[in-house]
Amino acid sequence: MSGGIINIMRRPLEGQSKNVLKAAINTLEQRSVRGNVASSLTTPDPATGGNVMTTINHDSLSSMEDQIRAFGDSEEIQDSWDQTAAMCKSVTTAILEYEAPVEGASEAFQPKYMVSIFLKRGMRQELIDAMLKIRSGMSGIKPSILKPLGMINRVRITAVYENLEDLSTALNNQSPEAQTQRAKMIDLTDSYFRTISRIHDLYG
Repeated sequence: MSGGIINIMRRPLEGQSKNVLKAAINTLEQRSVRGNVASSLTTPDPATGGNVMTTINHDSLSSMEDQIRAFGDSEEIQDSWDQTAAMCKSVTTAILEYEAPVEGASEAFQPKYMVSIFLKRGMRQELIDAMLKIRSGMSGIKPSILKPLGMINRVRITAVYENLEDLSTALNNQSPEAQTQRAKMIDLTDSYFRTISRIHDLYG
């Protein structure tokens, strides 16, 4: 059975970024779940401001369902959620299912940066198939490919890096192969944007 992630995106109130980040990290560690907490370094729309994002990894959708059920059954967890939400302009959640997880990372690999590319296409499976084909030819650490369950036309690709030098090298790769891959990706999409985030805490 395929796994996926739960994404929680919090937009802190002015002056609350530090507190929201600290609360998100504490919650991740206290719940003993696998995932990470990151903050945005770039945003597609500057008007929205910075975000604090929690990503919770699940090996199966049934495991994800168990967590959702536990949230509904625990007033303590709900109270903690509300306390953090009170420091935010908004809180949004998303469930994404893996088409392919990150692959090729060693146990010693410690990602510090994350690049997410959001693609939109009327025929989503056609786009996913093309991305899987491109991914199969990649060397090194391969990015994850996910489909949001709440957005029928979107696909998300996420790559992780240990430092900004590696991130810049990947994004600015001008090899003929990389240019062909980017051109094909753009040709297959109706909209395309990417975000860059700093991973502050990696757990599990």
